[in-house]
Amino acid sequence: MFRKSSILALDIGSYSIKTVVVEGTPKKPIMTKCNISTLPSHAIVDGEIMDRESVLDSIRNSLEALEVENKEVVSCISGRDIIVKKIKMPKMNESEAGEQIKWEAEQYIPYEIEDVSLDFQILNPNAGEDSMEVLLVAAKRDAVKARLSLFRELNLEPSILDIPAFSVQNIYEFNYPVEPDKLIGLFHIGSQYTTMSFISGSVNHFTRSVSTAVNNLIQALQREAGIDGERALSIIKTGEKEDVDQYAYQNAIESFHDDFGIAVERILPYLPEGFENFNRIVISGGGSLISGMPEFLGERFGAPVEVMNPFIQFGYNDKSPFININVEENGPILAPALGLTLRGL
Repeated sequence: MFRKSSILALDIGSYSIKTVVVEGTPKKPIMTKCNISTLPSHAIVDGEIMDRESVLDSIRNSLEALEVENKEVVSCISGRDIIVKKIKMPKMNESEAGEQIKWEAEQYIPYEIEDVSLDFQILNPNAGEDSMEVLLVAAKRDAVKARLSLFRELNLEPSILDIPAFSVQNIYEFNYPVEPDKLIGLFHIGSQYTTMSFISGSVNHFTRSVSTAVNNLIQALQREAGIDGERALSIIKTGEKEDVDQYAYQNAIESFHDDFGIAVERILPYLPEGFENFNRIVISGGGSLISGMPEFLGERFGAPVEVMNPFIQFGYNDKSPFININVEENGPILAPALGLTLRGL
């Protein structure tokens, strides 16, 4: 009898851990289990796990509540220990590039080359006379080892470690048309970082993480409205702000919007040749649900903006007792985890 494949993905963010189980095939995946568990504010800082026991307990509790049997897991690693850069190198085939990339990377990586794990993708094999464009990805070995150690302590076997930018791109490409002649800005707005990518077709031209993210709005609300961080987060999540001074609230929102706009403008000089602006911006992550975010970005950058819906083509079992969240509302938050499963199925 045909047995569906099943994959477990863990997206460990600085605010929450997203646990999903997906069954089916790469062309017809279905989410059958899902949980989002909140972490203490100090548990993960700048992508580094500071409170290991809290993270372990959160994952254990999710796996137990969802009755997860999978032992193989796909996940991602983020923070300062990841570098993604488009470089030029002499034209060669992929096998030769695999041998040469270590020496090419030395001039772009601010760490000892022996201390990082490297990967690459040839973007344009004909980028000029005897040269090609390559997307270089580097991760500090210590960070990779720490994440692998965490999973093995949970009796899980990690099969893939991706980075958030690529998992977001995976789920975008699965759900939306691939348009080689359009430049799409993918902005995943998390708690401590926002990951910004330029893609056209299936080519990722540029990726960068910036520190303008949800925490900045929380701090602005605390400063302007005189409320604590918990209340500020509640306003962001629910939109209920009747008990807060509306002038102070508006100041905080405008301050955050302006900071975010400046962060985007700083990456515009890296737009690929042939593009003057975005043809479309797609936002995801908890920050995509901030009031007025699509409207602000659309006005500032003169491009259509939408909040990502990862369930246009990706299925889910809405009758499953193991899905205890509003799937449609939390879709933008689940985007990286769902993108990870596409690598593993």
